[in-house]
Parts: sequence; C-alpha cells; structure tokens
Amino acid sequence: MKVTVNALTFSLFEGARVRNALLRYFAKKKLDKELIDAIVVHDDYDHELDHDAPLSDGQHIAFEEPHPLNH
Repeated sequence: MKVTVNALTFSLFEGARVRNALLRYFAKKKLDKELIDAIVVHDDYDHELDHDAPLSDGQHIAFEEPHPLNH
C-alpha cells in the first residue's frame, strides 16, 4: 500500500501502522529515530493519530519535522 508522510510517498506492507511509516520517513531523511516518540502525527482532517494506529492505502499523515537544534 502507498502512504504519504509529509509529502513523501512510501510503499508499505498491508497492516502497517503509523510508527512503520515514521520509521521509513526518518530513515529516508536521515533523522534520529529516537525522536519519533516525541512527535505528534495528524491525518488530513487534523486528527491526532496514535503511533500504533493502522494505516490505509492512499492515506496522508503529517507532523512537524524535528529540528536538529531542538534535541
């Protein structure tokens, strides 16, 4: 299935969760994966999503990318 995270689209396995998409995004952007737990993720309707929430094909999620100087 395809999921878009902050304008980057990834192919993920069926049954993937928000955390799986975040891990792919952080790896692609070479961000510190330890920061994942601190971010707040929203869907297209601005609903906050739990990191264990299931994703569906074509879903878009977004978060404010951590800044290197903020950790």
